[in-house]
Amino acid sequence: MSGFDEEDYSLLDVGFGVAGPSGEGWKAKALALLCVHRVFWLPWGILGISAGLFLFMALTGDLLPLWKVLLGLLAAGLFTRVISMADMVYDWWIGEDEALGPPNSTLPLVTGLLSPWTVIGLIFVESVLCLAIAYFVFNVETFVVALLMLVWGLTYSASPPLKNLTEFQRRNYRSLSGLMALGGVAMTAPDMVLSWEALLVALLVIVGCLSYHDKDSLRFRPLTPKKTILYTGAMSVLEIGLLSIVWIVFDLPWLFFILYLVLNVPKVIELIETYRNPLSHKAHIKLTHVGVLTYTAMLLLVNAAAIYLII
Repeated sequence: MSGFDEEDYSLLDVGFGVAGPSGEGWKAKALALLCVHRVFWLPWGILGISAGLFLFMALTGDLLPLWKVLLGLLAAGLFTRVISMADMVYDWWIGEDEALGPPNSTLPLVTGLLSPWTVIGLIFVESVLCLAIAYFVFNVETFVVALLMLVWGLTYSASPPLKNLTEFQRRNYRSLSGLMALGGVAMTAPDMVLSWEALLVALLVIVGCLSYHDKDSLRFRPLTPKKTILYTGAMSVLEIGLLSIVWIVFDLPWLFFILYLVLNVPKVIELIETYRNPLSHKAHIKLTHVGVLTYTAMLLLVNAAAIYLII
């Protein structure tokens, strides 16, 4: 039986974990596995980690073999999906997805397409696999960073106290995912994982997370809708400031930086438009989409500039 029919949600919705597939056949179950992993978010996890990896390969001149780079980035990307699965299991357990109705109520754990024990088993197996790669293929520093990120992910995803935080507080806590950049540093320069240069890169990724806005900003109390837009604007300015420092410290080609400034123009336009219509949920969603694309461009350009120096 097909995982989709004409009334179902799109493959993008399923891949991003927004909605689940229908049906009961092998295809539906395969799509359900992709859904609980939120597999389409994989590139963002990899890009945050690879930024630290490639920047420090360029800085130190210590180049890892290609197989090791690919294995490390794939394992790190998979590790971010483990955290995503923990979040989905917790939302199912407290009944949040079912209570919210469609599309949340179509997710595989709610419909019974996947057993929670199946997902918990995947979390355990994939966590052990990724931690083993961190320790045995790389070093103890990479293992420690991975372990800390797992603790962060589980406390963010499945901690009742943190579930009681305001949406704005959770948004800020979620941005600590940017610390994953330290994992990339640890892979190639373990002795520099707590250096100011490494912390600068991690801070850039954290602020980048905060600069792309959030479609749920209307619920960011105690901030008013206008203040959430100003907050996004302030984080965007801070991001560019930090990015310029990264460019100077790592001596990256300025053409990539100028290109990023140009790519920020649509975001600035959307910031202004959203500020004029602060109560429009549609405007906040559009700003979020543009912000995510701009954040993605930042990570891509940082990686590209570092790789340019390496080759």
